Amino acid sequence: MFPTTRHSRRAAAGLAAAFLLASAGWLNAPLSAADGGSRFLVVGGAGSSNISVLGLDRAGALSPVAGSPFPAGTGGLSLSVTADGRKVYAANTVSGTVEGYTLAANGTLTRIPGAHLDLGGPGVGVLPSPDGRTLFVTTGSVTNEIRSYRIEDSGALAPTGAAPAQIPGVSGLSMPAITPDGRFLFTVGWLEATVFSYAIGPDGGLTLVDSAAAGLMSTIPGVTPDGRFLYTSNEAQGDISAFAIGSDGHLNPVPGSPFRTGLMPLPHGAMFTADGKRMYMAESMAGGIAGFAIGGDGALTPLPGSPYPAQAGTLPGRVLVDSVSQRVFLVDALTVAGTSRVHTYTMAADGRLAESGQTVDTGLIFSDGPSAAIATQ
Repeated sequence: MFPTTRHSRRAAAGLAAAFLLASAGWLNAPLSAADGGSRFLVVGGAGSSNISVLGLDRAGALSPVAGSPFPAGTGGLSLSVTADGRKVYAANTVSGTVEGYTLAANGTLTRIPGAHLDLGGPGVGVLPSPDGRTLFVTTGSVTNEIRSYRIEDSGALAPTGAAPAQIPGVSGLSMPAITPDGRFLFTVGWLEATVFSYAIGPDGGLTLVDSAAAGLMSTIPGVTPDGRFLYTSNEAQGDISAFAIGSDGHLNPVPGSPFRTGLMPLPHGAMFTADGKRMYMAESMAGGIAGFAIGGDGALTPLPGSPYPAQAGTLPGRVLVDSVSQRVFLVDALTVAGTSRVHTYTMAADGRLAESGQTVDTGLIFSDGPSAAIATQ
């Protein structure tokens, strides 16, 4: 989805172009009884057609799950987990499918009968509603549309009956985001440089309520946990567009937007602390993580020491924030090691990040897009 250094840039661009066209076992380190439930880090592999599951304890330690990585569709650029942490849905660009999985308490992934969708074109983005009742899927190549499906209790998928929403213009690679109250859905046009706001109806239907200019190659929108602000990472411009979300879903640019992330950073996907006061974002070209404090008006201020470097030989693809353990996880998109790894950072009281020294191999090849999530059961 993004350019990189000379050789990895060509590999990623080639894969992105192709995508557009186109058993039981317990964790190696058991969770303590005080955890109150299992926690996992789930990562999709776009180039290896599988999904990796890592156990995550409350101290932020990661451990491979037996049987991981699990088979999946081809060319997965998007993966999401329902709020209860028990169902995983992945959209696949090359196979043109959506697949649903049950995530067991031991971390095993099992395909859900009736949760396979043949989209008739590339699967781009996939995102369940906060209440876990509706799944939204973006699909297409140069132009995209948004479809909605009802999530049954079993996890099986059925059309809601609502007409698909056509994303205006040359929208390719449109990833969705939803407000925590489930009232509004947002997508960005990677080729259109525009963010679109939709009202979500009771039947899962979408009504376009607003559009606003974003940056070149804007991608992977993120909504703060309080639902007040929306941020898009503008890959070609190296900055972040920020919007205040109105009560009616309209978008108002935050003063000072767009915000620069660094020198040739290639920003990639906003993630937030649970209190919504800080944001972290992978800087793919610059090889690190950018960190920002979020002001009361949504303005961004770099955190102390930001950006925080990644290990040499890695191309950062996705950041995940775990406010329980005060850890930030960085997932490789491409790496000289061949398979993508997860690198752990500790998060200080002022938001500063420092590498913890823990690195875990996912066994995946090319983990691009919003293809990683934390599941809490």
